[in-house]
Amino acid sequence: MVRRDIMKKIFSYFSEMSVARKAMYLFLVLLFMFLLSVSLAPVGKKSEFRHLVEKDTLFISGYNPVYCHPDLLPAVKEKAYKEALLKLATKDSIQLAVNLADSSLCLYINGIRIHRSQIVSFEQDKFLGSMPGMLVAGLFSHPQRITHEYATIVKMPVVERQAPKDTLEAAVNAWKPDTLIQQPAFLLLETEKGIDLFLEQEEDAEIREKWVRFKFHNRHFSRRTIEALRDFVTFGKQDYHPRVTIKIPAKDLRAIYRALPGEAYVALGIK
Repeated sequence: MVRRDIMKKIFSYFSEMSVARKAMYLFLVLLFMFLLSVSLAPVGKKSEFRHLVEKDTLFISGYNPVYCHPDLLPAVKEKAYKEALLKLATKDSIQLAVNLADSSLCLYINGIRIHRSQIVSFEQDKFLGSMPGMLVAGLFSHPQRITHEYATIVKMPVVERQAPKDTLEAAVNAWKPDTLIQQPAFLLLETEKGIDLFLEQEEDAEIREKWVRFKFHNRHFSRRTIEALRDFVTFGKQDYHPRVTIKIPAKDLRAIYRALPGEAYVALGIK
C-alpha cells in the first residue's frame, strides 16, 4: 500500500512537469545511461580478450598455470614479445616492432633489424598493464595486423623542381637542399585486436605543431564518440580501444611510416 502511494506521488509529480523539464530529465537519464555503458566497455573488452584466448585450445593446452604468478608477469611479457618477433620474421616485407620494456621501436625484414629508434617517452593504458599473464601470453605472442592508419605525414614525398636549362644549372641544382615542406609528424595505427598506437613527434614547441596535434587527436576523438553513440542508439556493445602513446623524434617517425608496407604487422611488447 505504501509503495502504491509512493508511485502515485511520483507519477503525479512528473505529470505536472512542463514539457521542457520532462525533456531535460529524459536527456539526463539517457546521458547517464550512455556514460555508464561507455565506462563498462573495458570490462567487456577484457571478457572479449579472454574468450579469444580460451577458444585457442592449442594454446590453452600448452599454457603452464605457473605463469599466472604475479612475479613472473614481466618474464611472460618478454617471452610473448620474443615469440611475436619470431613469427614476424616469416613476413617478407618491412614490419614494425614496439617494445615498451626497453623503450625501442624497430623495423624488421625477415627477422633482421634494419632500423632502431629510441622511444623518448610513452604512456600505456592501465587496461593493458592490468592484464593477467594468460591473456598477455595469448594475445601478444602473435604479431597484430594494422587495420587502419591515419597520419599527418606525406607517405610518398615528391619534390617539385624546375628542369635545368643547361649542364651548369643542373650541377648547381644537384646541390640544392630538399625543399619539401614537412608537416608535424603524428601517426595513428589501429590493430586488429582493437589497440590504438599513437606515434607522436618529440618536438611540440611551436603553436603550429600544437594546433596540428590538437586537430589530429580531435579527429580521432570525434570518430570514437560517433561510434559509441551509434552503438548506444542501436543497442550494440560498446567497444573499448586500449591506447599506447609513444613519442620519438620527428625524422624517425617519418622514416618509419614511409617504410611500412600497405599491409603491415606490429609486434607489441607491453610494459
